[in-house]
Amino acid sequence: MYTFTNNDETGFLTDPTARDVGPIYVCDGPTVDGRAFLDQWGKLTAPGLGDLTMSGPCGLEFYVGEPGRGAVDCVLVVDPNSTGVTGGVATSNSVANPARLPNGRTGSLWTVYSMGEGTAPVADPAPGMPQPTGSVKYSVGREVNSRSLGRTSACPGGVRTTEIHSVSTDPATGAVTGEPSDAVAAHASICYGNPAEPDFGARLDITIEGVSPPLTVSSDGQCRQQDVAGLVGSRQQSCGFTLLPDFGRGLTGGQVTLNGLVPVDDPAGSDNSAIWSTGLLGSIVPR
Repeated sequence: MYTFTNNDETGFLTDPTARDVGPIYVCDGPTVDGRAFLDQWGKLTAPGLGDLTMSGPCGLEFYVGEPGRGAVDCVLVVDPNSTGVTGGVATSNSVANPARLPNGRTGSLWTVYSMGEGTAPVADPAPGMPQPTGSVKYSVGREVNSRSLGRTSACPGGVRTTEIHSVSTDPATGAVTGEPSDAVAAHASICYGNPAEPDFGARLDITIEGVSPPLTVSSDGQCRQQDVAGLVGSRQQSCGFTLLPDFGRGLTGGQVTLNGLVPVDDPAGSDNSAIWSTGLLGSIVPR
């Protein structure tokens, strides 16, 4: 696992492997419950948070025009630990190459949304080693000015509109620090399906401002909500959307994930601004 640095305006990563903060171990197993392609268990030692274990489902969708590569989004519930972490959810925005075809490099951008106050020590991070992931470009941002627009027949869980602004991270821990940038890196809208089940469908419309001209993409995906111990009135929500190609713009695939808190009675609301990550494959160049 590495910390990263990113552009203050566009959110795109400028150094994906700024500091080496240690390994993450994951174990995958196939599942047939209809909710996911894989079940995953993971363990890592996170600077400032200590030893974390987590588990949950992962989805897999293969990219058109990218032989052997696919989008994987995992939603892993974080267990409490002895350093003060009381829970949370880790999400991944990953490019996978399960068939191990040549030139199909892989990479993941992980978001750990933790509850409680971790008191683990923070060691001096080691310099990172470049880890190329081929043509994938990642960006990270945080919700700003989110609005819940109410329910409709087409969106029974409600509609959320939001701006996504770039954020800065601490190179020693990877934790988001400070206020989001004033620059709008993307505009997004989510139409939520029926939230009666823990897993429910959703549709994303997003305009990514960090490329020139801006790129507008729509995608059907899935959201999951879970209760967090000690959290009253809110739930943790995570969503994953696989992006269809736009060959005219050089986009061969991609994925958008988000991880944040929403009111118990409003999946389209926001109790604490979500962290968004975007992965784009192809010849698209961030501005």
